[in-house]
Amino acid sequence: MTRPRVRPLLVSVIVPVRDGDDDLPSLLAALARQTLDPSSFEVIVSDDGSEDGSIERLDAGHGNLRVVVGPRSTSYAARNRGARVAEAPVLAFTDADCRPEPDWLARGLASLEGKGADVLAGVVRFTPPRRVHVWGLLDMDAYLDQERMVRQGVAATANLLVRRDVFDAAGGFDPALPSNGDHDFVARCVAAGCRLAFARDAAVTHPVRNDRRAFLAKWWRTHTAFGARCARDGRPTRMWLLLVPGVRTWRSRRWHARPPGLNLARLAESGVRPGPLQRLAALPLLYLVLPWIAFAAQATGRRRSRRGAAPPRVSREMA
Repeated sequence: MTRPRVRPLLVSVIVPVRDGDDDLPSLLAALARQTLDPSSFEVIVSDDGSEDGSIERLDAGHGNLRVVVGPRSTSYAARNRGARVAEAPVLAFTDADCRPEPDWLARGLASLEGKGADVLAGVVRFTPPRRVHVWGLLDMDAYLDQERMVRQGVAATANLLVRRDVFDAAGGFDPALPSNGDHDFVARCVAAGCRLAFARDAAVTHPVRNDRRAFLAKWWRTHTAFGARCARDGRPTRMWLLLVPGVRTWRSRRWHARPPGLNLARLAESGVRPGPLQRLAALPLLYLVLPWIAFAAQATGRRRSRRGAAPPRVSREMA
């Protein structure tokens, strides 16, 4: 029997997942601690072809939790699937490996109204391990800086609130994109005249990719998807700049008002203060190694897009 609602739904939380046995229990526990009245929000876990039994172990008939399942595709197809069954006028997106702060929804809704926003990007902080390696520093420097992304007119679904009518008018996420589909979606909303805002007090935390393999897999995915998007939209990527040592990195960091080395202020937000040797070790990776990998990934993405190839399979991380 379904519990009678004390209040109308204010927000639907949508979480895409694939093989999320390691992450879902902690995420759902964090959502259960929200200060917003439990009858005011629903949680929709949108499965993308899990094979680890995690979905079967969820109690979909309990409280405000709902589960929708679908074939293995992309995280953005899963988000669209969850949005189709959502009942609230605001959609809140986060990921299975994120941990929302207890006041995430309450502050997010207040900021959405107070800022007169159509799309709201909340802050994402990191939960670093006891010892952060250079790859972890690069991860925190490169990804999920929502304040900077909002200045660029994009944002990440790790912490994103969208008005339902805006989501529908934009046509949702592009389900063919294995990565960067959140940037694509928010950019389309902004281009249509929607107001994008940043909220520092509506926070979630995210783990650090602290080893080479995890970081480089993310780097390859994002640049492959970027190359595919540019080829699809007929936009040049100016990939040749990536082959000139340091030029593309220096220009990009200067354009986005970032320091030439690691963004120490950004790292300090998560309590990380690298020493001089770590900062020095990051420079050749930033300016020499990563641009070459980005070049190869973007070229791969453009080639796949021109051939109409199916998007590559993504990991459990789903983004």
